[in-house]
Formats: sequence, C-alpha cells, structure tokens
Amino acid sequence: MRLVRIVSVTAVLALLGLLVWDVAHGSGGGIAARVDRGETVAAPKLTLARLGASGDLSLASYRGKVVVVNFWASWCVDCKLEAQALATAQRRWQGKNVVFLGVDGQDLGSRALAYVHRYDVAYPVVRDGDGNAGKTWGVTGFPETFFVTPGGQVTPPHYSGPVTVADLNSAIEHALAS
Repeated sequence: MRLVRIVSVTAVLALLGLLVWDVAHGSGGGIAARVDRGETVAAPKLTLARLGASGDLSLASYRGKVVVVNFWASWCVDCKLEAQALATAQRRWQGKNVVFLGVDGQDLGSRALAYVHRYDVAYPVVRDGDGNAGKTWGVTGFPETFFVTPGGQVTPPHYSGPVTVADLNSAIEHALAS
C-alpha cells in the first residue's frame, strides 16, 4: 500500500513539474495570447496541405481579403456545435472580400473528410497533422477562431470555443474596417 502511494505521489509531482515547465517556457501563448490582450499582430506564415485535394494552400494567397481562420477537429463536440454558424456566416459573406479557412488539427484524413461532408463545409480546409501551426497560433483547444485583416494582421477578437453567427459577423465587420 505504501509503495502505491509513493508511486502515485511521484507521478503527480512529475506531472506538476511538466506543467510548471510548460508555463515557464511560454508554450500555448502564441498569437492567441497577444490578440486576447487586445494586440493586433502580423499573421504567422500558414502554408499547409489541402484536405481532400492536392497541393498546399497558403494564408498569404488571401492577402487583400479578411480571412476567418477556424481551427477544428472532427472529434471535437464544440466544433460540431459551431459548424452551422460557420456555414451560415460563410454564405452571408461569400463574394464580399471575406474568405473562411478551416484548419483541421491532429486528425485522421478520412475522419476530417467525413466531417467536412457531414457539416457541409464549403470553404477551403487544410491539415495541421502535427499541430505545429496550431502551436504557432497559440491554439490550446478546439475550436478556436481568428480574424485576419486584408493587410495580413490578426486582430481581436479571438474566440476559444463555439462561435455564433452574430460573433462572426461582428468580428468580420471589425476586420474589414481595420
């Protein structure tokens, strides 16, 4: 019994040590933390493989437009809850200098494609299979949504969790005015 307690306490202390190290070394901050503080920052490079298509897609190819960047995963319940809001907003803003870009994080390609079909995702989606793009942006969970101005700046707000159509519309209008 005593050995079990020692092993348990050691495991808890090791996990606590990892948490402290992670916080001290600033992972999980990235763009999200700066935008949450009200800063407008240059969008990091984002070039990833297209989901269900050949080739890569680069965020830079959308320069001159507002880009709604939504990080999601097929297994994420909140992503499924917000899928309709994203589709509705995408249809409203189509052809108005606004594009949506889905970033599928740490997912199997087949499951991601099934999600895209089931939730009628009609905008480009790229794959962040290793999670590095998400780390750069400061994504700590799914879904997370960012807004990039026509000049290539990530501007507040940043949404962590399901976003509504009203939130999307308001943030897009803010990004267009920036």
